[in-house]
Amino acid sequence: MRQNSIVSAIFNAILDLIINIGAIYTSYLILAKNLGAGLSKMSVAVSTVVAFASVMLYFICDIYSAKIDTKLHKQILKLGGAQLFIVSVVIILIVILIPQKTAYYYLTLVSAVMSYLVLSLKHIIVVKATHATRKNKRRIKTVLIVGNSSSGKEYEKQINENPHLGFEIIGCVCDAKQTKFKKLGGYSELDSVIKEYNPSEVVLALSSREEGMIEHLISICDNNGIRTAIIPQAYRYFKSKCQVDMIGNMPIINTRDIPLDNIANAVMKRVMDIIVSLIVIILTSPIMLFAMIGVKLSSPGPVIFKQKRVGKNNEIFTMYKFRSMKVNEMQDTGWTTNDDPRKTRFGTFLRKTGIDELPQFFNVLFGSMSIIGPRPELPNFVEEYSKTIPLYKVKHQVKPGITGLAQIYGFRGDTSIERRIELDIKYIEDWSIFNDIKILFVTPFKMFNRNEKYVK
Repeated sequence: MRQNSIVSAIFNAILDLIINIGAIYTSYLILAKNLGAGLSKMSVAVSTVVAFASVMLYFICDIYSAKIDTKLHKQILKLGGAQLFIVSVVIILIVILIPQKTAYYYLTLVSAVMSYLVLSLKHIIVVKATHATRKNKRRIKTVLIVGNSSSGKEYEKQINENPHLGFEIIGCVCDAKQTKFKKLGGYSELDSVIKEYNPSEVVLALSSREEGMIEHLISICDNNGIRTAIIPQAYRYFKSKCQVDMIGNMPIINTRDIPLDNIANAVMKRVMDIIVSLIVIILTSPIMLFAMIGVKLSSPGPVIFKQKRVGKNNEIFTMYKFRSMKVNEMQDTGWTTNDDPRKTRFGTFLRKTGIDELPQFFNVLFGSMSIIGPRPELPNFVEEYSKTIPLYKVKHQVKPGITGLAQIYGFRGDTSIERRIELDIKYIEDWSIFNDIKILFVTPFKMFNRNEKYVK
């Protein structure tokens, strides 16, 4: 059930490579006229290598994936994420190797923007044209349903709701007397039905008691050279996405597809974490020095408050904050309220402004946290919530963050834990580098609305 063949994917990659090189060369011609000797012809050769590298990254990011359920806007976001990653790496290399050649910055940025716009436009045109031909009943793929289970009916519903996919059910093969589809024969007649109707694909929608027939039915399809797909009986337990991995010769279906499991996505996020945390640490170092002095003068005790939190894969890590309360026995097991008597006057200021969380950028730099992600909780709260809130521990499949989707929507402190988890899961499943950047820029406008509560 693939939208494009491997040959089509390779053709797309080659076409995108040509577009990339064209965009870079056009940028060179534009900038060379205005910047003169600032650019050398060598830059075109170097940028051509970058263009090739970006196309390779598109493969890693699965942009040329044949998955039929990938939404257009998500494909465009993937494309932009890959392009942004390439640009970031190139600019870092320019800063390190040839910082005096400012013209190279312009070449990199202009060519990247031009390349992204042209590639996105090409992608949109291709996808829209493909969808239009399918809706008009051209390039239709005929599907033969084998079986009469409820999964087959659900499959038909999804096909009808997504006509752009280009599938048409011609009927079914089963032993049931009554069926929703046009019955073309029984299981024993599958071979003759395939020869007569020559479907593009056979979809097995068998009930659990018919599973013993799968091998025989697939063998018939293989002997006729027909592609076969299986709708698993457990499909209802799969989330909006699922991923199939291979362990040896055995397929393993992961019920939840996490974009950050992709190594290229993980690398992009980690590079962003390192760059942003370093920039924030450098820029806010005077503020942190001021906070350290203020905490020390406000009350006896350490400047940095260290607290155990639950991170990725349920591992415990130490989270850093500027101490905002007097040293007390409940500091490791409870939240605070806006009028908590344990807070110092200076600590209240730190919390209102968000300065107390600046040391967490060292957590990010060291790798125990990310800039964007679900907020980490205390171990005792994790144990409590995981018993009462469905899917609570799904948030621990990624690194916790300083800020996140739930936080910019106002779900922090004394707010709905259930809604917070819904947003955390949405962030995990819909992750993209653009979503991270959006959350990062929105966060400063939300940081002064920080209601808190105290839980013993």
